[in-house]
Amino acid sequence: MYDYWAVLGLFGNKKVPLPPEKLRMGGVHFRSDSHFIAGAEKDVKSLVEFAGLNKNSRLLDWGCGAGRLAVGIRYKFGRIADYHGVDVQPRLLNWASKNLTAPGYRFTLIDVTHRYYNPDGATSPSALPTPDSSVDIVYAYSVFSHLDGKDVEVYLRAINSALVPGGRGWFTLFVEDDVPPESENPADYGPIEWKVPLHCVRFQRAHFEQMCSAAGLRVEHFEYGQETDGQSLYVVAK
Repeated sequence: MYDYWAVLGLFGNKKVPLPPEKLRMGGVHFRSDSHFIAGAEKDVKSLVEFAGLNKNSRLLDWGCGAGRLAVGIRYKFGRIADYHGVDVQPRLLNWASKNLTAPGYRFTLIDVTHRYYNPDGATSPSALPTPDSSVDIVYAYSVFSHLDGKDVEVYLRAINSALVPGGRGWFTLFVEDDVPPESENPADYGPIEWKVPLHCVRFQRAHFEQMCSAAGLRVEHFEYGQETDGQSLYVVAK
């Protein structure tokens, strides 16, 4: 039987359930428990350093999958003021909701259309499932890497609306300098062959940053190519 609990040598006495391998998004390296946990801890550390994550934070995990970040936050803090994970994939979200819901942790399934992850979704991209000015941090790991530019513009504005003044967005995506403004599944790019719709959407760096600016978000931190499959990290402020 698969052991859903973290290895004691990694998590001490803090038992945190881990999703089965088939539900782990974010790259094949997250299939191993040690890499899954290390990735969660790495992102929490980055959120603390660059986005001010603390026990009083209200965080929206947009595209939460089976709850990798929730595992990391639970290990680091026990709980925060509000962790809200949202996703369009029922299998992943249902596992997270069943196994990771706790005081300070909640999960919401949204039926938004996406050409690959939810092609029969009932609604078009528009707002995020949270009131305006209600969150301190919006975390989006490998979400913009699977959205076309039109939807990116919609969601950047939605992120601005969701954040409190001075709130932060923490994103990973594919950006390069000398490329067209937007490319879906670019050939001979990255470590794998992109095969399915919106498998990889790459943006020209200046173009993405212009979209951020137009949405009222200021780039505060950038790290090139250090995330999954060569994605880059952005931290933006409202």
